[in-house]
Amino acid sequence: MKKIAIAAASALLVLGTAHAQQAGGALSGGYVELGYTQLKLSGENAADAKPGAIRGIVGWDVHPNVALEGMLAFGVKDDSATETIDTVVGPVTGTAEIKLKNAYGIYVKPKFDVTDAVQVYGRVGYTHAKFDASASVTAPGLGTVSASDSDSDGGASFGLGANFRFTPNAHVGIDYMRYFKRDGVNVNGLTVGLGYRF
Repeated sequence: MKKIAIAAASALLVLGTAHAQQAGGALSGGYVELGYTQLKLSGENAADAKPGAIRGIVGWDVHPNVALEGMLAFGVKDDSATETIDTVVGPVTGTAEIKLKNAYGIYVKPKFDVTDAVQVYGRVGYTHAKFDASASVTAPGLGTVSASDSDSDGGASFGLGANFRFTPNAHVGIDYMRYFKRDGVNVNGLTVGLGYRF
């Protein structure tokens, strides 16, 4: 009788531990994502520029439907935008070449599993980015004047996305973010990448 009671207690202990591990896994799962981001800088009085970046995210589930994330990105492709304005002295052409130097952000990610393989989510938080820019202006009779500079700024971020699991721990994802808006310039981005949950 004593052996049966010990065996039953051991079985309950094992079941309880397994249940706790399953519940803990749902709440304490971490994940990483790596993707390519096509940025778009646009403003009312300027041509659009579309530099590219590699973006990494580290996330942690604090609730089955909420995660906290940190983001780091580095520019890998610059882009140029050219605009010509007619003036009294003739056409003046300005060309700007823009590249993301780096960016970081922190976000809250509400999420919902539509199926076992599909998850949709939102993202809200803060992003800070630094851009390198070089510009040249050509005007009749004045020739070409060039300059270069770096600028950094940040602000409120929000976006939507979806993940598609192809194994229990791995997924492909796509998201669109409004990283911030400052001085009439919008910084948006579309990212496609891979993620792994551990």
